[in-house]
Amino acid sequence: AHAVMSSVEDLFSRAVSLIEADPPQHEQILSILNEILVLAPDDGDALKAKIVSLIQLQKYDQALELTTTKPILKDCVFERAYCLYRLNRNPEAIEILGKSAKSKEDERFAQLRAQVLYRLGLYADSAEVYSRVDDDAADPAELAVNRAAALCAAGEADKAAQMLKAAAAMLTATPDMLHNLACAHIERGDLEAALAALDDAERLFSEQAQEEGLTAEEVEDGQIVYAVQRGYVRQRLGQAEAALGEYESALRRRPTDAEVAAVASNNLFALRGREQSLFDSAKKARALNLEEGVESKLTVHQRRGFALNRCLLALYTNNTKECARSLTKLEREFEGSELPTLVRAALLARERRMEECRALLQAHAAEHPKTAALVKMTLAQLQVNDGDR
Repeated sequence: AHAVMSSVEDLFSRAVSLIEADPPQHEQILSILNEILVLAPDDGDALKAKIVSLIQLQKYDQALELTTTKPILKDCVFERAYCLYRLNRNPEAIEILGKSAKSKEDERFAQLRAQVLYRLGLYADSAEVYSRVDDDAADPAELAVNRAAALCAAGEADKAAQMLKAAAAMLTATPDMLHNLACAHIERGDLEAALAALDDAERLFSEQAQEEGLTAEEVEDGQIVYAVQRGYVRQRLGQAEAALGEYESALRRRPTDAEVAAVASNNLFALRGREQSLFDSAKKARALNLEEGVESKLTVHQRRGFALNRCLLALYTNNTKECARSLTKLEREFEGSELPTLVRAALLARERRMEECRALLQAHAAEHPKTAALVKMTLAQLQVNDGDR
């Protein structure tokens, strides 16, 4: 027993030295912790350290399993909720956070709760939780950026802009802070101010990147997010060619951020749509099929845009099977909206199933008489086409 204890202590010493390294060597740490757990399977310190290493290595499934199978880890509520969040199991995460007694005294719980609420599309609730997080418990600049994002998504762009301007006056402005200020200006419709904020954000990012010793390739990659957002502003301003140039340039540079690449592809398709060749459209289709991890980071508005464009692209390229598959997600994202009905009607029309098409439109119009303007117009157009005036 003494030999085992001595061996465990030696292994812990090796693990601590790797933890204190810059950066910590989590693969090696995990290997040593596994050696410790062979000798002492229920060592609480080793098990908790293993959870941290698994999370750092993005092995969230394994970390979650550990928190649920070892009774000694029953108090690792935050880690369990965090793993669920990273695995996009947000309803489970919010339930655990709500039940935990620690959630009222540990600021980490509040920050995670705000992030989960944001992922669930509960933006106003997320912003409210962020407003209650103590500045001393988090990076104030990051807190301002996250709260502003939630406020913008909740339709409170004026409030977000005011808060970010106040934060920039009190703190040192960051590229993320200026980027989110640009987003607030976009939501408010102040597009020229948005362009100015994006230019400031990109300039500050480039200056800081140079100071931090980033390579030219890393700097260029980091600048792509500003180009894509600038393209969107140009698109909103009606400057289609300038917007196209920003999107195409961004995609040619092959951004490492999958979310940025996806948004650029989606916006490019929305701008050019059916103008492109079927070959280009097929390439765009691949870009619009997002991995779950990427899609979960998008706002509800963005997810809806992707779902709609996937359906439209499949429809334009006569890929009726893919269109039918994509409609399932579209109906989930636009529950109660007339858009999925219109796409399904178009799909039926493509297949020359006109009686079913009319029946679908008439049923939607009868069920949603106050919000079916486009459906009613489509029905009217079908009657005109049939000569039923």
